[in-house]
Amino acid sequence: MSPLLKEYLGRRVVVVTTDGGCLVATLEGFDKTANLLLSDVRQRATGEGLAAAFLLQGSQIVCCGPLEGGGPEQEPQAAALRDTRNVVAREHDIWARAWQARQARE
Repeated sequence: MSPLLKEYLGRRVVVVTTDGGCLVATLEGFDKTANLLLSDVRQRATGEGLAAAFLLQGSQIVCCGPLEGGGPEQEPQAAALRDTRNVVAREHDIWARAWQARQARE
């Protein structure tokens, strides 16, 4: 992901995070593990300012791309995202049953 981010330096980007957040910010820097240094960070759904500067770990990022349109006054409002993590209710029970079924076959 890192070499492609070079094109976005100094530009407004949209970042989707693993917790379902959708941020609009200016990309100031990045490293080889896709940690992002962002400035003028806002929530895309509400336009609420979050931070003047923000460091986001690469493991917290689902995707990052350029914001089409440009400046803050042109930033479109968007619906809030739900959590992007794969969460399965009572997942441990499902795996326990799968394990028991495997043991029964052997």
